[in-house]
Amino acid sequence: MMLADLPSLDSHYAIATQTIADFRRDGHLKLSGVFEREEIAAFRPALKDAVARSNADHHSMEQKVAGNGKNWMFVNNLWTLDPIARLFILAPRLGQIAADLMGVDAVRLFRDQSYFKGPGGANTPWHQDAYFMPLDSDQIVTMWIPLTDIVPELAPMSYVTGSHHHGFIGPSNGDDESMDAFEAEMRGRGLGIHNYQRLSAGDVAVHSAWTMHSSRSNTADQLREAIVIVFFADGARLSAERPMTRDAPPQEFFARLIRKQNRETSLPGLQPGDLAAGDMTPLVFSR
Repeated sequence: MMLADLPSLDSHYAIATQTIADFRRDGHLKLSGVFEREEIAAFRPALKDAVARSNADHHSMEQKVAGNGKNWMFVNNLWTLDPIARLFILAPRLGQIAADLMGVDAVRLFRDQSYFKGPGGANTPWHQDAYFMPLDSDQIVTMWIPLTDIVPELAPMSYVTGSHHHGFIGPSNGDDESMDAFEAEMRGRGLGIHNYQRLSAGDVAVHSAWTMHSSRSNTADQLREAIVIVFFADGARLSAERPMTRDAPPQEFFARLIRKQNRETSLPGLQPGDLAAGDMTPLVFSR
């Protein structure tokens, strides 16, 4: 499809005041019909093609850390790889939603990534995105956008409701036993586990940067196609790397590697304290 023939994604998506309040309370939200099905159908081929072309490059942060053995297809920053993908990722409609949910006037893209999980694709452990973000702000939201209808077998995201109010909790391991134990611990602390179970193509699930989230193995016989986009409030700055202690837990070494990858990919050439604004963090929406 030619660029000129693509549907425009700059229209406003209205979010009720109570819905915004619910998001800030719970730390996650499902928004129905952010995209028309025809809009997803128009952009999906280019997004899938960009993933297929670039997956073998092994340049996304998860592939560098975890490898390809889990039957996942991660490609970082599709917006830089394909002009049609760029229009989708940088859609003003998405930026407006992010700004409304965070209560800010302008938002920038931090990164996007394909989260394609093949049949039998392994669990995604419980974690908090903010732990891996080299920014001095908590005003960060992640959007999980399915390109097809999602059923429970296709491993939709689960969230620990209210966990973003509890600071750093610490990740789980990725095996079922560890994830079950983690969920039991969260319930023991009075925090509920929520899974939206079903999403239609065009729906968007959103979570705050400190919200605990995960997904289980894909038990369906088809590829789970989802695009993740991370937005942050304009005005954030690059944070200094926290010092490493001798008794640091193993996950801190992993986190440092991810933060380093994020700095190099999204904030190249910047020093701690610099505004997080550059070619790789374009302004997506401003009031």
